[in-house]
Amino acid sequence: MQDISYFRAIVFNRIIWDRFRSRRFLTFSIILFCLILIITYMIMHKPKKKGYYSLELEDCINSKLERFKESINSNNILITEWPVSDRDPLSNLKQDEKIEHRPDENLFLPYVGNGYIGLSLISKEGIFAFNQKSTTFPLLYNPLANIYSDTMTKKEITYVDILSGLVGKIQCYQENKNCIEVSSSVYAHRIRPSIIVQEITLNNPTKQSVTFDIIQIFSKNWNLSTVKDDNFNNMEFTVSKGIIDVIIDGKPKHLCLSIGSTKLPNSIRLNEHEFNSKHYAISVIKYSVTLLSGKLENLEPIINNLENQVIEELKIATKIGFKKLAKEHMDAWNNIWKSGFGLSRSLADGALNGDRINASLYYIASSHRAPLIELDKPVLNQSGVDNNHVYHIERCYEGFSTLSAVKLWKLPLNEKEVSNLNYLWTLTLQKHGCKGLIDLGVEGIIQAVLLSLGGLKFTHHHLETNLNPRQLHRDYFFRKINYANLSLISIEVIVGYDNHAKLYVSLDDYIKSNEEFYACDAGCIDPPVTLEKNKRVEFPVKLTNPLTAILYISNDKTHINELKHALHVQEIDIAPQQDANSIAIHKHGHSLGGLAALFWTLFIILILIFHLFLFKLIYRELCVSNNSDYNSYDYKKSDYRRSRSTRTV
Repeated sequence: MQDISYFRAIVFNRIIWDRFRSRRFLTFSIILFCLILIITYMIMHKPKKKGYYSLELEDCINSKLERFKESINSNNILITEWPVSDRDPLSNLKQDEKIEHRPDENLFLPYVGNGYIGLSLISKEGIFAFNQKSTTFPLLYNPLANIYSDTMTKKEITYVDILSGLVGKIQCYQENKNCIEVSSSVYAHRIRPSIIVQEITLNNPTKQSVTFDIIQIFSKNWNLSTVKDDNFNNMEFTVSKGIIDVIIDGKPKHLCLSIGSTKLPNSIRLNEHEFNSKHYAISVIKYSVTLLSGKLENLEPIINNLENQVIEELKIATKIGFKKLAKEHMDAWNNIWKSGFGLSRSLADGALNGDRINASLYYIASSHRAPLIELDKPVLNQSGVDNNHVYHIERCYEGFSTLSAVKLWKLPLNEKEVSNLNYLWTLTLQKHGCKGLIDLGVEGIIQAVLLSLGGLKFTHHHLETNLNPRQLHRDYFFRKINYANLSLISIEVIVGYDNHAKLYVSLDDYIKSNEEFYACDAGCIDPPVTLEKNKRVEFPVKLTNPLTAILYISNDKTHINELKHALHVQEIDIAPQQDANSIAIHKHGHSLGGLAALFWTLFIILILIFHLFLFKLIYRELCVSNNSDYNSYDYKKSDYRRSRSTRTV
């Protein structure tokens, strides 16, 4: 019996070993391993959600975003889902509070401003005022109306509408299987800088009425504060005046101010199937231009004067109407964005893309006055220079391309960081010869930023492009650059299929006169080409020794013809092909071509499997067949019976 058990164990172990060595078992194991690898990859790369919401809430938010789809795809509207599901509407982030988020996630602060006042939707610090050093300080006043309900679950997002210069919040509240929408948009008026407007829209598709609570905080901790209610043009207002203490350069100062805001009811009732219910809130903010010192009692005449200005402007604004105010504001922002910049999207890790560039430009523009288009033009701007001075552009921009300056593209998460970003940009542009443009206000600083992005520099007679011809791995688009207030010129850098970059220049429009403009490529060895209106002219990207600009544009034909004698170029040739690996990383996120990294991983695994099978076949032919007499374990049933009968004899 022991012999029988022994042989059975040997046979059983051999069967298991043979099955393990079989091709089917090996193939099954490999397929299982590949499936595990794919599932693991998908789980690891699946984006994490900020919270758990019902399908109704998800569908509600997505349906509301459909109207912004085209603008979202073009990065003109930036969407952010803030982690607000577990917080009530008044527990907004404080100024110094950190926001936790994933490194691959861009959070766009819903901030509005016009260089006179600034405000964020997610901060309870309220309105911020600008002083002469491009910094801000809080006015301890929040004019925004917060609408909420404690009886329903909600999901909300914020958005920044860059082209229109406004921000908003979309809230979806779930009532059974239906969702109620509460949306709010806010803007700081571009040409009436003391005005802030909030528009609230509610939609109730359900079969029952609902009630929302409204909270308005208004002023707090003011000295000599007085509040009075007023009513005109069928609207109720609360007008506050007082003094706040601020510390500037370590010295205590007094700021006199007065603010008037629309007084909304404590709650809003929505009837069943009630749509497009609109409510408006307007605020007017006036504060002393200079910071004062002395006894508070001596400042009362200034406060009273500010209060009278607030009441007068409230009457004018309400008489104009909210539709006209919105049109004035949007037209002004569209005029600011007549010039712009774009670049091809990059999938490389940490690459700078259009959404971050548009957001940064918006925050910078929101931190500067627009004296050229404001209705009540200030006599002096922040630097004390007359706003009607000549369009000074010489030596701007003189330095490296700001696209590679990481600190300039950090997204702000609160008002203080917006102020720091604006200060850093202003300082950078001033130190590189753009002070004359900055003195023009928001229009000038946008032009200066565009010049800095492409290393574009104005001299007394021409505009030159100082991009490195060896590092043009992406497409660049400079739209309607203001040439000395004479014309608008666009420049494009396009990388072709052969990895060679080419330049395209077009004359978009004339501002003052129909002067002719001329352009030439690096070294200006070839004769200059006359630019025609709305016609693209192609130039090759050339590499010179010593290195020169890759493009020159001028309205002085004699000057541009003489440039070739002044540049002293010794060698010139078509710039070499751009690095293929760098281009592939920008286009695909890796240097392996257009296919995903997972494909190449599986492809390599299949190659290894093939070679393992090949090795196995060779091993069997060369080794196993030669030793078959010594390594045979074919225990068939007949052999086992024969051995058993032999032992029993």
